[in-house]
Amino acid sequence: MIINWHAKAKRPFISPTSWQQLPQGEAYCNALKHAFAPWLSKILGYQIAKIGALSAEIPLEIPIHHQILISEKISQNLTALLSPNKSLIQATPTELPLIQQEINACFLANTLNFSQDPHQILRETHRVLADDGWLFLSLFNPLSPLIFQQKLGNYPFRQYPTWRIIDWLELLHFEIMERKNLSIKHQHSTLFSPLTLIVAQKRTYPLTLNTEKVRSKIPTFLQPSEAFQEDISPCRISPDSK
Repeated sequence: MIINWHAKAKRPFISPTSWQQLPQGEAYCNALKHAFAPWLSKILGYQIAKIGALSAEIPLEIPIHHQILISEKISQNLTALLSPNKSLIQATPTELPLIQQEINACFLANTLNFSQDPHQILRETHRVLADDGWLFLSLFNPLSPLIFQQKLGNYPFRQYPTWRIIDWLELLHFEIMERKNLSIKHQHSTLFSPLTLIVAQKRTYPLTLNTEKVRSKIPTFLQPSEAFQEDISPCRISPDSK
């Protein structure tokens, strides 16, 4: 599996309409359900958007909220999810048919892994989120054994370094509240677990730039400026060397 270093792919990707279409999909869905659960009480407001069919299938125990399910394709498993507090909209994630700053929380459950233009999806998510709104995002971990696969089931997918997604979010003034790997089937989470969870909150003010924090995310060999820096500090000659 080749990790993508460019935001927009040259070709479109087809997103699965159900976790059941992916190997171990139900285990992924269950792991994300439990990972999201502790954060749900922090959501203030009424409107929640689940962007992508995989996001739509994750059950959330938040009955007082209105859940908007957004998918490019409407399948039978998605219509079966409809209830008085759920609406289903057919739309592309890169052009959300939602009013600006009207959504209190967005869920992107591995949506970016099957997207041609993940950066545009994040921009649209930022646009529709209210101030201090929440973003719950999951990815397939590129350090897991999935790195050797080009497809999940019948679906080609993309992988990204976690630090790159975090950089994109911080450029959009999201504050990263949590980042961790998730295991499945009650296994202990490790660096090589198959899923990565990112929880972020939209801020209305620029975040303070912590130079050391930013540098720590990007390996030195990926920073061209570091490769050509020289130490130009003045040379001091010891009296004993004269």
